[in-house]
Amino acid sequence: MRTLQRSQAGLTLIEILITLTLGLLILGAAYSLTNSTASANALLTARTQLRADAMVSTQLLSARLREACSVIPAGTSVTLPGVPGTRNAAGTRSWTVGTNFVSLVVPARVTDTTSTPVLYAYYLMDRATYNAQMPAQQKIAVTGATSLVLMEFQVPLPVTPDPCAVPALTAVTLPSGRARALLLAEDVRPPTAAEVALTAESDLALTYRLRFEKTIGGRATVYPPLADTPLRASIVGRNVR
Repeated sequence: MRTLQRSQAGLTLIEILITLTLGLLILGAAYSLTNSTASANALLTARTQLRADAMVSTQLLSARLREACSVIPAGTSVTLPGVPGTRNAAGTRSWTVGTNFVSLVVPARVTDTTSTPVLYAYYLMDRATYNAQMPAQQKIAVTGATSLVLMEFQVPLPVTPDPCAVPALTAVTLPSGRARALLLAEDVRPPTAAEVALTAESDLALTYRLRFEKTIGGRATVYPPLADTPLRASIVGRNVR
């Protein structure tokens, strides 16, 4: 009987094991690469979305500040009406202008005879405080998020007395009719002493310094990066007298 040569024999058990091991290593590397690519894509998408949200919200804020005819001075106590989104972390609706809270009056539109002046206020609020006073459909994610929300409050004012006159440094209690508080931005990075987010200046300018932050996959993404200056503007309303 003719003997089968070794070169023609089937794979040995050791060769099979080596082949399987190499295959598993290749599959593992491919899986790791796929996961890394997916994570990188998710991070890039989140950064792009964060930047877009930051630009839109600050552009809206700048546009409103430019319309101001009057600015509520720093130090003024402002009591907002009892609508969702106006209660602060202390459980009250009393805010002080200058502590990341600014307020201004926009004049009535000259093209609309039914238009009245409107008071706007902008302020920061932590996510838990926001959720505690909002209906279910407006609640936002809290777990793993340390960022704040930027609120826009608005309420129409009577034509008289003239709300565009520079107000005195006294407490202000606002009407409640047609008042509402809106979420302007969701991912505002908590301000620092060196970067106060919202300020009413002595020259009637309103200043904002904002950074935005979102945690993706356990990593915090900040826009603008901490090495850069924040999104900043100091604006005097074109209608301020």
